Amino acid sequence: MIDVAVIGAGAAGIAAALRLQAAGLRVQILEARNRVGGRAVTDHSLGVPADLGAAWLHFATDNPFTTLARHQGQQVLEQEPGWGSPLLATHFAAAEAAGVAGLDVPVSTVVPDDEHRARFDAVMTWAVGMPSEQVSTLDLHRYDESDHNWLVTEGLGTVVAGAAQGLSIALNAQVTHIDWRGPGVRIEGSHGVLQARAVIVTLPTAVLASASAPRFTPALPASHQQALHDLPLGVCNKVFLRFDEADLPAGMLHSIGDTRTSRTASWSVRPAGQPLVMAYFGGPLSQELEARDELEAFAREQLTQVFGAELARRAGAALCTGWGRDPWALGSYSAARPGAADARAALASPVSPHLLLAGEACSINRYGTLPGAWDSGTQAAHTLLRTLGDTP
Repeated sequence: MIDVAVIGAGAAGIAAALRLQAAGLRVQILEARNRVGGRAVTDHSLGVPADLGAAWLHFATDNPFTTLARHQGQQVLEQEPGWGSPLLATHFAAAEAAGVAGLDVPVSTVVPDDEHRARFDAVMTWAVGMPSEQVSTLDLHRYDESDHNWLVTEGLGTVVAGAAQGLSIALNAQVTHIDWRGPGVRIEGSHGVLQARAVIVTLPTAVLASASAPRFTPALPASHQQALHDLPLGVCNKVFLRFDEADLPAGMLHSIGDTRTSRTASWSVRPAGQPLVMAYFGGPLSQELEARDELEAFAREQLTQVFGAELARRAGAALCTGWGRDPWALGSYSAARPGAADARAALASPVSPHLLLAGEACSINRYGTLPGAWDSGTQAAHTLLRTLGDTP
C-alpha cells in the first residue's frame, strides 16, 4: 500500500504530489493520457513551440510557473499583452458593481446593451469560455485581477511537464473505480488495482460529471455532485497558422476579428515570439466550429478579413485544438453558473478525510489558471498531511 494516490497529472496533481513527496510520503500519480500536463501542452508539429492549452503566466510575479520556467532555463517574455479596452470599461464596471453588491446573476443582465455589447460578449467567451448569459457576476467579481501576464518562448506546457520530473507517474492509466469506504482507498483501472491510504482527484469537473467518470463507492456526496454540475467547463480553441519569418511584422500584436459580433476570434501575431498567427475562439462559436471540424476554415476566412488577402495567401500549415471533444478534458476551464458562485468552495471541501478533490475549478480567486490549479493541489496536500498526521 502506498500513502497517497493522485488522479491526474495536470498542474494540480503535480503540485499535490510534489508537496506530499517533499513530506516523505509515497505518492503515485495515475494519468489517463500518454503525457503529463493536462490542459497545458506545448506542440512542435509546426516546427516551433505552440501552446495548445494554457499559455499565459497569469499573476506572473507570484506565479510558481514563472519561477519554474526560470529554473528550467526557459525564456520568460515580460511583455504585457495589452488586452484592455477603454471601450468596455462601462461594461466591466457594471458587472463588478453587481458582484460587489453580492448579486449572483448572469452578467448579461447587468451590462449595457449598447454599440459595444457584441465586443464585450466576445471578450467574455475568450476570458471565461462561456457567453455572458452563463457567467456569474459574483464569480467574476471574486476573480483576482491579474496585473502581469507573460509568456514563455519555449512554451508554458513545456514548463508544466518539466515540473513533474522526479515524480512517480503511470501514464495511460485510466481510473474506472474509486472505493473510499475505508480504511484507505482502492483504485481500479487500466493500471490494475492500487491500494492507498488516501487519494486526491484532480480531474476536470466536466470529466467528473460525465458518464465516463470514475465510479465512486460510495457515490460522491450530493453537495459535491451539485458543485460539479454548477461548474461546467467552457470551451476555447486555438488555430495556429505557420508563416515564414519575413512575412510577419516584428513584435507581438493582438487584435479582435469582427467587432460587430460576438461570434469572432481574438488574434495574436507572433504569440510568444514565434512565426505564427493564432486565432482564439471561445464559447458557443468555438464549440460549434469544433463539432463541425470548421475551425481552420473559419480562421483562414477571418484572417483575410482582418489582415488582408496578401497575408492570408502566405499562411502555411495549420494546427487546430479540440478541447471540447478531448475525452480527458471535455472543455477548457471552469465557469460558475449564475447563482452558483459558492460551488467552488463546496467542491474544494474534503469529501472525506482520505478523499479530496482539487483543480482550477476549486480556486475561488484564480480559477481557470495554472496558479489556481497549483494552489488548489498544494492546499489539498496540506489538508491531507494534517489528516494523516505526517506534517508538523
